[in-house]
Amino acid sequence: MILKINRFKEIDDGTIGRFTLLKDDEILLTGFCLEPAGSDTTTPNLDRRIPAGIYSVIWHKSPRFKMTLPLLFNESVSRERYILIHAGNYPKDTQGCILLGSEYNNQGVFNSKATLSRFLELTKGGNFKVEIESGF
Repeated sequence: MILKINRFKEIDDGTIGRFTLLKDDEILLTGFCLEPAGSDTTTPNLDRRIPAGIYSVIWHKSPRFKMTLPLLFNESVSRERYILIHAGNYPKDTQGCILLGSEYNNQGVFNSKATLSRFLELTKGGNFKVEIESGF
């Protein structure tokens, strides 16, 4: 399974992308995502988006969100940066993470809780990769 994210628009203090969740080339879910604004960085605690690339996922029990969420990491971005996929609507909600939604505008993404819930149902704590591309 792979989650593909294609960043296509920068908004005030955020970055909008399209996401597609695929399993064996079958599309399971599509929507939009919101990340912090650029520029890309591997440095923690800056509330900036992570670099484009391929990321592995582990499942992290988040005390803040009171649920188990995907945590992204690779050779450049450590697990300790705590890049999670979670619900939220606006750039202020990202805190360095990736928010999922079914719609977007110049303020953020929407229907985030329902989209995240569907995403978590489909991934069910399993292994998947995340591929992030910048289309601008």
